[in-house]
Amino acid sequence: MSVIGAVIDEWQSREDWGNRIVSVRHAPRRPPRHADPQPALPPGLAARLEALGIGRLYTHQAEAVEKITTGTHTVIATGTASGKSLAYQVPIAALGEAGAAATALALYPTKALARDQLGAFHRIGGDRLTAAVYDGDTPRDERAGIRRHADVVLTNPDMLHIGILPNHERWRHFLGRLRIVVVDEIHSFKGIFGSHVGLVLRRLRRLASHHGAEPTFVFTSATIGNPTELASALSGLPVVAVDGDGAPEGDKYFVLWNPELEDAERGTRASPLTDATRIFADLVERDLHTIVFARSRKASELVYRWTRDRLDADHAAAIAPYRAGYLPAERRRIEADLFAGRLLGVAATNALELGIDVGGLDAAVITTFPGTIASFRQQAGRSGRRNRASVAVLVAGQDALDQYYMHHPEDLFARTAEAAVVNPANPAILESHVACAAHELPLVPEDAAILGDDFEALLPDMVGDGRLGVREGRLYWAEGRTPAPGVSIRTAGGSPYRIIAGGELLGTVDEGRAFTQCHPGAVYLHQGDGFVVDDLDLETREVRVHPAETGYYTQPKVDKDLTVEATAASRKIGDAAVTHGTVEVVTDVIAYQRRSITTGEVLETRPLDLPTRRFTTQAVWYEIPDAVVTAAGVTPAALAGTLHAAEHTAIAMLPLFAICDRWDVGGLSITRHPQLGLPTWFVYDGYPGGAGIAPIAYERAERHLQATLAALEECPCAAGCPSCVQSPKCGNFNEPLDKDGAVALLRAVLG
Repeated sequence: MSVIGAVIDEWQSREDWGNRIVSVRHAPRRPPRHADPQPALPPGLAARLEALGIGRLYTHQAEAVEKITTGTHTVIATGTASGKSLAYQVPIAALGEAGAAATALALYPTKALARDQLGAFHRIGGDRLTAAVYDGDTPRDERAGIRRHADVVLTNPDMLHIGILPNHERWRHFLGRLRIVVVDEIHSFKGIFGSHVGLVLRRLRRLASHHGAEPTFVFTSATIGNPTELASALSGLPVVAVDGDGAPEGDKYFVLWNPELEDAERGTRASPLTDATRIFADLVERDLHTIVFARSRKASELVYRWTRDRLDADHAAAIAPYRAGYLPAERRRIEADLFAGRLLGVAATNALELGIDVGGLDAAVITTFPGTIASFRQQAGRSGRRNRASVAVLVAGQDALDQYYMHHPEDLFARTAEAAVVNPANPAILESHVACAAHELPLVPEDAAILGDDFEALLPDMVGDGRLGVREGRLYWAEGRTPAPGVSIRTAGGSPYRIIAGGELLGTVDEGRAFTQCHPGAVYLHQGDGFVVDDLDLETREVRVHPAETGYYTQPKVDKDLTVEATAASRKIGDAAVTHGTVEVVTDVIAYQRRSITTGEVLETRPLDLPTRRFTTQAVWYEIPDAVVTAAGVTPAALAGTLHAAEHTAIAMLPLFAICDRWDVGGLSITRHPQLGLPTWFVYDGYPGGAGIAPIAYERAERHLQATLAALEECPCAAGCPSCVQSPKCGNFNEPLDKDGAVALLRAVLG
């Protein structure tokens, strides 16, 4: 038996730990499968790979190299640590080996990942390839040299959007020779962010073509349900998949850990942070190299601090925290110590989730389910990258999705990964990028081939309000400066609100979340740190906050109305109906409550006076005939709470099917909708124009309702708790909620 297997056996035998282990799964070792690409690699490149210990490529690497070399747009969708990066580094290095006048651009979702990959390009390319990182940390005095001399530029979508494309004339030498564009970890580019990235990539294609290049696009992805569809949606190009994984795997153990149930009546459990700390300390004491993932930077700091206090001096000195907010030099030092094996453990946010080679880790501890199977597999895959036996421990939280997987562990491993959705045709997002594109290069009718047919419908209004001018059949940006800095690619619905603390920019938030999470008096969490909102300035679109440790949290009261504008599709589920279409959502944030963190008791309710917000988006809704309500035994008095509980749990379970979280969607339940005339609940995309989530919910409606019913039935609480019907974002203070009614109604609907 391996060391890891012995550790798990010991955990299960412990009286205080064994009852928390819900499931142990063992994935046996898998041998490698190799192949040689055709044509053969250049001798110099083959020699460098040999020197790096890479004698032959895995089958999927060889297939990808062949496709990329022949100009086929490709998505490489194989497992964690399968060598996806090498599959695009080799054809890029081959260009340098051949002395081709060619460049490559590689986009990564994080700075840490780009800098990790920079070293790999240097090793594989040797002196035939000049690679450089161009991001916000790049010194300004180095940037001109990178533009002139780099063969490979590693950056991120934000820098491409704001720093490179608006200044494309400075990059014309690079863009005119652009042969390969890499978009790494595309499952990170989802929802509104992914919709923006899709349009940034279209702008890149347009400018590359203007300067004389038609690059081949290469995408990499963790296991998701729709890699080809996502890659094509991001780029607007036909893409083929390479998904037959030939890489080896060592023995892998998975442990599902559910903290102790402390109050069965209220459904409350022990803290997952506390249990993750105990596991982390135990593994480090055994000299097992371990990474702990936490959901916020504050949580990662707490796990580090608590673990350090449990360890002796030598072991305490061998662990570190890693999160956003550190200076670049600090991040680089921690990364170097981790990669070199000088650290035994690190407590990290998901900044280290993506494909960084963190060396030979023995264990990964995941503190609460990270939202999607794709992220879970990414985080679990951080351990065992040297083909040794390893373990991944998932410590569940109280969220409905966490508890669903604790009751259905087989689903975590057998379920097809969720689909990642984007919507580059979202009018609000498309309009902002049409403005950016017009500034970069005058618009012509032929641009529809890249920007899509929908862009032409936006032009009359943009000309009418003076943003675009017409000259010689072309449309020019008429407002001088580039609009790109005013377009946040991580929000939707106009320019974002800037969150300011002590004169420094903390981040940005879109208008919808600004009104519900950043109203005056709100407790706002930024990467786990608490702030109280002093002012929400509607004219300057600024949220001014100050740091504070409060004993309370805040919850807004939201009046909401929803009108169906168009129906796209409808079908029966039992005697009920599920429909997908377009809706107008009207919201008013009218008050907020302060509630005690420890007891949930209402401390105070205060009124608010904020503007009405209305937007059009995509939705899915369930219409329940009166006969089904009667058959379920739901009384008129219980109907509102029944529908409300079903809506909440359905929203909580939606990430089982689409890569999203409950903050990406909204909901409304009503005992008799004035248009539809029936008891109805809606789930809608929480962004103007929609992010593509509602169509997935419609497509998978039956399975979605079955999972919703299972979550309700299996929760041990008496009348509803955060693991089933209560939502942290409810605009009605989680009132009324009827768990039993929701169970009865869903049983009646599903038969």
